[in-house]
Amino acid sequence: MTARPTKRIPVALRSATTLTIATLLLAACAAPGPTTPAPTLPAPAPTLPAPTPTLPAPAPTLPAPTSVPTSAVSPPPFACTEIVGRPGTVPIARISGFAVANEAGIGRITFTFRPNGIVAAIPQVEIRPRTPPFTKDPSGLPLNVAGTAFVVITLQGGTALDDNFNSTFEGPFDVTPGGSPIVEVKRAGDFEAVSSWVVGLDGTPCVRILPFDGTSRLVIEIQEK
Repeated sequence: MTARPTKRIPVALRSATTLTIATLLLAACAAPGPTTPAPTLPAPAPTLPAPTPTLPAPAPTLPAPTSVPTSAVSPPPFACTEIVGRPGTVPIARISGFAVANEAGIGRITFTFRPNGIVAAIPQVEIRPRTPPFTKDPSGLPLNVAGTAFVVITLQGGTALDDNFNSTFEGPFDVTPGGSPIVEVKRAGDFEAVSSWVVGLDGTPCVRILPFDGTSRLVIEIQEK
């Protein structure tokens, strides 16, 4: 058999084809790829002002304590030559203080008691005019008190001893205040939770008990008739 002659591609055509392919490849490389959008960042949180510190309310200004308890109730009138009394708030009130003073013609006797929990402790009280002689309770020994007129204060349930007979108040129990109308006060006794006190005066006494003021204090006022 006779071989078929091979068809030759002209050199110029091959060169043109090669150039075209190269140009397309370069164009493909130079073409920009798809653009990736930049991530969107959240807006910064607004800056809040620092909270204003809350200051505690100022403590209330309390009035200065006075020697005489104040009360919204007007005191009763003075009673002369008769018995004055008042029931207590508790069966037993332990004495923790005792004071006597004369001021502007009025004598003032103040008993202070230990509070009974949240209850103001005040014993039953009776005040009556008396004349000498006086004796100590329970011994019966004589008790001399200066003055020209006298009243006796009896505290039913008012005592300066606890359940073990220890003192809740060390005294003094006998007081000479100076001035008028009270000349002298002496404790006559403290026995079986009943204490008695003899008050010597320089004139006929008129007596009143100040109203409750919410504290464990008993205040007795005396003036001359």
